[in-house]
Amino acid sequence: MTSDRLSLLFVTVPLAGVVGIFVGSFLNVVIYRTPRGLSVAAPRSFCPTCERQLNWWENVPLVSWTALRGRCRTCCQPISIRYPLVELATGASFALTTWAWHGTIIAAGYCVLAATMIAVGLIEYGGQRAPVSVATVGTALALAVILVGGGWQERWATVVGSLVGTAIGLTAYALLRHRDPEGRDPRGHGRSALLIAGCWSGGLGLAATTAGVACWMVVYLACGAGAWAMARQSVSVGSPQLGPDHGSPLVVAAPLITAIAAAMAVSLVVGR
Repeated sequence: MTSDRLSLLFVTVPLAGVVGIFVGSFLNVVIYRTPRGLSVAAPRSFCPTCERQLNWWENVPLVSWTALRGRCRTCCQPISIRYPLVELATGASFALTTWAWHGTIIAAGYCVLAATMIAVGLIEYGGQRAPVSVATVGTALALAVILVGGGWQERWATVVGSLVGTAIGLTAYALLRHRDPEGRDPRGHGRSALLIAGCWSGGLGLAATTAGVACWMVVYLACGAGAWAMARQSVSVGSPQLGPDHGSPLVVAAPLITAIAAAMAVSLVVGR
Protein backbone atom coordinates (compact mmCIF):
# COMPACT_ATOMS: atom_id res chain seq x y z
CA MET A 1 0.00 0.00 0.00
CA THR A 2 1.44 3.41 -0.99
CA SER A 3 2.15 6.17 1.52
CA ASP A 4 -0.56 8.34 -0.06
CA ARG A 5 -3.11 5.57 0.45
CA LEU A 6 -2.02 5.09 4.05
CA SER A 7 -2.26 8.83 4.67
CA LEU A 8 -5.78 8.85 3.27
CA LEU A 9 -6.95 5.93 5.40
CA PHE A 10 -5.28 6.82 8.68
CA VAL A 11 -5.06 10.62 8.63
CA THR A 12 -7.33 12.37 6.14
CA VAL A 13 -10.47 10.25 6.57
CA PRO A 14 -10.42 10.22 10.42
CA LEU A 15 -9.69 13.96 10.43
CA ALA A 16 -12.68 14.54 8.14
CA GLY A 17 -14.81 12.50 10.53
CA VAL A 18 -13.78 14.64 13.50
CA VAL A 19 -14.49 17.84 11.55
CA GLY A 20 -17.86 16.37 10.62
CA ILE A 21 -18.74 15.79 14.27
CA PHE A 22 -18.17 19.48 15.03
CA VAL A 23 -20.08 20.50 11.90
CA GLY A 24 -22.90 18.25 13.10
CA SER A 25 -23.04 20.29 16.31
CA PHE A 26 -23.62 23.40 14.19
CA LEU A 27 -26.23 21.57 12.12
CA ASN A 28 -28.20 20.95 15.30
CA VAL A 29 -28.40 24.72 15.70
CA VAL A 30 -29.49 25.15 12.08
CA ILE A 31 -32.11 22.40 12.36
CA TYR A 32 -33.64 23.89 15.51
CA ARG A 33 -33.43 27.61 14.73
CA THR A 34 -33.96 28.23 11.02
CA PRO A 35 -37.57 26.93 10.84
CA ARG A 36 -38.36 29.21 13.79
CA GLY A 37 -36.82 32.25 12.13
CA LEU A 38 -34.02 32.49 14.73
CA SER A 39 -30.44 33.53 14.04
CA VAL A 40 -27.90 30.70 13.89
CA ALA A 41 -25.14 33.06 15.06
CA ALA A 42 -26.56 34.48 18.28
CA PRO A 43 -27.29 33.90 21.07
CA ARG A 44 -25.11 31.01 22.16
CA SER A 45 -26.57 27.53 22.39
CA PHE A 46 -29.25 27.23 25.06
CA CYS A 47 -31.47 24.64 26.70
CA PRO A 48 -34.73 24.48 24.74
CA THR A 49 -36.67 23.95 28.00
CA CYS A 50 -35.32 26.49 30.50
CA GLU A 51 -33.54 28.61 27.83
CA ARG A 52 -30.37 28.95 29.92
CA GLN A 53 -27.32 29.61 27.74
CA LEU A 54 -24.86 26.74 27.87
CA ASN A 55 -21.27 27.04 29.02
CA TRP A 56 -18.61 25.99 26.51
CA TRP A 57 -17.95 22.72 28.30
CA GLU A 58 -21.66 21.84 28.06
CA ASN A 59 -21.53 22.15 24.30
CA VAL A 60 -18.67 19.81 23.34
CA PRO A 61 -19.98 17.44 20.64
CA LEU A 62 -20.80 13.93 21.92
CA VAL A 63 -18.80 14.40 25.13
CA SER A 64 -21.10 16.89 26.87
CA TRP A 65 -24.30 14.99 26.13
CA THR A 66 -22.74 11.79 27.46
CA ALA A 67 -21.27 13.45 30.56
CA LEU A 68 -24.58 15.14 31.40
CA ARG A 69 -26.43 11.85 30.77
CA GLY A 70 -28.68 13.52 28.23
CA ARG A 71 -30.15 16.07 30.65
CA CYS A 72 -29.89 19.81 31.20
CA ARG A 73 -27.68 20.65 34.19
CA THR A 74 -30.15 23.29 35.42
CA CYS A 75 -33.70 22.05 34.81
CA CYS A 76 -32.79 18.34 34.52
CA GLN A 77 -35.11 17.96 31.54
CA PRO A 78 -34.07 15.38 28.90
CA ILE A 79 -32.00 16.58 25.95
CA SER A 80 -32.98 14.73 22.79
CA ILE A 81 -30.67 11.95 21.65
CA ARG A 82 -31.07 13.50 18.20
CA TYR A 83 -28.21 15.89 19.00
CA PRO A 84 -25.40 13.33 19.37
CA LEU A 85 -26.90 11.20 16.59
CA VAL A 86 -26.75 14.14 14.16
CA GLU A 87 -23.12 14.74 15.16
CA LEU A 88 -22.24 11.08 14.63
CA ALA A 89 -24.10 10.90 11.30
CA THR A 90 -22.38 14.03 10.01
CA GLY A 91 -18.99 12.73 11.08
CA ALA A 92 -19.63 9.41 9.33
CA SER A 93 -20.85 11.12 6.15
CA PHE A 94 -17.75 13.35 6.07
CA ALA A 95 -15.44 10.37 6.53
CA LEU A 96 -17.17 8.30 3.83
CA THR A 97 -17.36 11.19 1.38
CA THR A 98 -13.69 12.04 1.90
CA TRP A 99 -12.76 8.40 1.35
CA ALA A 100 -14.87 8.22 -1.82
CA TRP A 101 -13.20 11.34 -3.23
CA HIS A 102 -9.71 10.21 -2.15
CA GLY A 103 -9.17 13.18 0.14
CA THR A 104 -9.13 15.77 -2.66
CA ILE A 105 -10.30 19.37 -2.40
CA ILE A 106 -13.48 18.33 -4.20
CA ALA A 107 -14.25 16.09 -1.22
CA ALA A 108 -14.63 19.21 0.94
CA GLY A 109 -17.33 20.51 -1.42
CA TYR A 110 -19.17 17.20 -1.27
CA CYS A 111 -18.94 17.21 2.52
CA VAL A 112 -20.69 20.58 2.51
CA LEU A 113 -23.42 19.11 0.30
CA ALA A 114 -23.79 16.15 2.66
CA ALA A 115 -24.10 18.46 5.67
CA THR A 116 -26.66 20.62 3.88
CA MET A 117 -28.71 17.56 2.98
CA ILE A 118 -28.69 16.38 6.59
CA ALA A 119 -29.94 19.79 7.75
CA VAL A 120 -32.69 20.04 5.13
CA GLY A 121 -33.76 16.44 5.60
CA LEU A 122 -34.06 16.59 9.38
CA ILE A 123 -35.98 19.86 9.28
CA GLU A 124 -38.44 18.21 6.90
CA TYR A 125 -38.65 15.02 8.94
CA GLY A 126 -39.45 17.20 11.93
CA GLY A 127 -42.66 18.22 10.19
CA GLN A 128 -41.48 21.74 9.29
CA ARG A 129 -40.59 23.24 5.93
CA ALA A 130 -36.89 23.78 5.37
CA PRO A 131 -36.19 27.40 4.36
CA VAL A 132 -34.83 27.49 0.81
CA SER A 133 -31.97 29.63 2.14
CA VAL A 134 -30.45 26.56 3.84
CA ALA A 135 -30.17 24.62 0.58
CA THR A 136 -29.17 27.71 -1.40
CA VAL A 137 -26.32 28.77 0.88
CA GLY A 138 -25.04 25.22 1.30
CA THR A 139 -25.15 24.42 -2.42
CA ALA A 140 -23.53 27.72 -3.40
CA LEU A 141 -20.67 27.21 -0.93
CA ALA A 142 -20.17 23.60 -2.01
CA LEU A 143 -20.24 24.51 -5.70
CA ALA A 144 -17.59 27.18 -5.15
CA VAL A 145 -15.30 24.64 -3.45
CA ILE A 146 -15.93 22.04 -6.17
CA LEU A 147 -15.15 24.56 -8.91
CA VAL A 148 -11.90 25.60 -7.23
CA GLY A 149 -10.88 22.00 -6.51
CA GLY A 150 -11.88 20.75 -9.94
CA GLY A 151 -10.05 23.57 -11.68
CA TRP A 152 -6.96 23.04 -9.54
CA GLN A 153 -6.88 19.34 -10.42
CA GLU A 154 -8.03 19.96 -14.02
CA ARG A 155 -11.07 17.76 -13.54
CA TRP A 156 -13.18 19.70 -15.99
CA ALA A 157 -15.83 16.99 -16.34
CA THR A 158 -16.58 17.39 -12.63
CA VAL A 159 -16.66 21.17 -12.94
CA VAL A 160 -19.02 21.17 -15.92
CA GLY A 161 -21.17 18.38 -14.50
CA SER A 162 -21.60 20.18 -11.19
CA LEU A 163 -22.66 23.38 -12.95
CA VAL A 164 -25.10 21.57 -15.23
CA GLY A 165 -26.48 19.47 -12.38
CA THR A 166 -27.03 22.54 -10.22
CA ALA A 167 -28.83 24.28 -13.09
CA ILE A 168 -31.09 21.25 -13.58
CA GLY A 169 -31.81 21.05 -9.85
CA LEU A 170 -32.66 24.76 -9.77
CA THR A 171 -34.99 24.33 -12.76
CA ALA A 172 -36.75 21.38 -11.13
CA TYR A 173 -37.17 23.36 -7.91
CA ALA A 174 -38.58 26.35 -9.81
CA LEU A 175 -41.09 24.14 -11.62
CA LEU A 176 -42.32 22.56 -8.40
CA ARG A 177 -42.59 25.94 -6.74
CA HIS A 178 -44.52 27.34 -9.71
CA ARG A 179 -46.96 24.43 -9.57
CA ASP A 180 -47.40 24.61 -5.78
CA PRO A 181 -46.24 28.05 -4.50
CA GLU A 182 -47.47 27.52 -0.94
CA GLY A 183 -46.00 24.03 -0.62
CA ARG A 184 -49.33 22.44 0.32
CA ASP A 185 -48.76 19.17 -1.52
CA PRO A 186 -46.80 16.86 0.85
CA ARG A 187 -45.30 15.05 -2.15
CA GLY A 188 -43.23 18.15 -2.87
CA HIS A 189 -42.02 18.85 0.65
CA GLY A 190 -38.25 19.10 0.71
CA ARG A 191 -38.07 20.37 -2.87
CA SER A 192 -35.17 22.70 -2.05
CA ALA A 193 -33.03 19.54 -1.71
CA LEU A 194 -33.19 19.27 -5.51
CA LEU A 195 -30.51 21.98 -5.61
CA ILE A 196 -28.25 19.86 -3.44
CA ALA A 197 -28.93 16.67 -5.39
CA GLY A 198 -28.31 18.36 -8.73
CA CYS A 199 -24.88 19.65 -7.72
CA TRP A 200 -24.04 16.33 -6.03
CA SER A 201 -24.98 14.02 -8.92
CA GLY A 202 -23.79 16.24 -11.76
CA GLY A 203 -20.17 16.04 -10.72
CA LEU A 204 -20.20 12.25 -10.41
CA GLY A 205 -20.76 11.51 -14.09
CA LEU A 206 -23.46 10.06 -16.30
CA ALA A 207 -23.43 6.52 -14.89
CA ALA A 208 -23.74 7.71 -11.31
CA THR A 209 -26.45 10.21 -12.21
CA THR A 210 -28.42 7.54 -14.06
CA ALA A 211 -28.18 5.19 -11.08
CA GLY A 212 -29.24 7.99 -8.77
CA VAL A 213 -32.28 8.87 -10.88
CA ALA A 214 -33.30 5.21 -11.04
CA CYS A 215 -32.97 4.90 -7.26
CA TRP A 216 -34.97 8.09 -6.80
CA MET A 217 -37.83 6.74 -8.89
CA VAL A 218 -37.92 3.41 -7.06
CA VAL A 219 -37.83 4.96 -3.57
CA TYR A 220 -40.33 7.69 -4.42
CA LEU A 221 -42.79 5.18 -5.86
CA ALA A 222 -42.27 2.89 -2.88
CA CYS A 223 -43.05 5.77 -0.50
CA GLY A 224 -46.17 6.55 -2.52
CA ALA A 225 -47.26 2.92 -2.35
CA GLY A 226 -46.64 2.88 1.39
CA ALA A 227 -48.67 6.05 1.89
CA TRP A 228 -51.52 4.58 -0.17
CA ALA A 229 -51.51 1.33 1.82
CA MET A 230 -51.54 3.15 5.15
CA ALA A 231 -54.30 5.48 3.95
CA ARG A 232 -56.45 2.44 3.14
CA GLN A 233 -55.66 0.96 6.54
CA SER A 234 -56.55 4.21 8.29
CA VAL A 235 -59.90 4.31 6.52
CA SER A 236 -60.64 0.73 7.57
CA VAL A 237 -60.01 1.55 11.25
CA GLY A 238 -61.79 4.89 11.10
CA SER A 239 -58.78 7.23 11.29
CA PRO A 240 -59.37 10.21 8.95
CA GLN A 241 -55.80 11.09 8.07
CA LEU A 242 -52.18 10.09 8.19
CA GLY A 243 -49.06 12.18 8.49
CA PRO A 244 -45.98 12.76 10.67
CA ASP A 245 -48.25 13.39 13.67
CA HIS A 246 -50.54 10.44 12.99
CA GLY A 247 -48.21 7.49 13.19
CA SER A 248 -46.94 7.20 9.62
CA PRO A 249 -43.22 6.51 9.17
CA LEU A 250 -41.12 9.57 8.40
CA VAL A 251 -39.78 8.08 5.17
CA VAL A 252 -43.33 7.78 3.87
CA ALA A 253 -44.49 11.14 5.19
CA ALA A 254 -41.67 12.92 3.32
CA PRO A 255 -41.26 10.92 0.08
CA LEU A 256 -39.29 13.46 -1.94
CA ILE A 257 -36.62 14.07 0.68
CA THR A 258 -36.30 10.32 1.33
CA ALA A 259 -35.90 9.55 -2.37
CA ILE A 260 -33.32 12.30 -2.86
CA ALA A 261 -31.25 11.12 0.11
CA ALA A 262 -31.26 7.54 -1.18
CA ALA A 263 -30.36 8.68 -4.70
CA MET A 264 -27.41 10.71 -3.43
CA ALA A 265 -26.03 7.73 -1.51
CA VAL A 266 -26.38 5.38 -4.47
CA SER A 267 -24.86 7.83 -6.95
CA LEU A 268 -21.82 8.33 -4.70
CA VAL A 269 -21.22 4.58 -4.50
CA VAL A 270 -21.60 4.11 -8.25
CA GLY A 271 -19.58 7.21 -9.14
CA ARG A 272 -16.59 6.40 -6.96
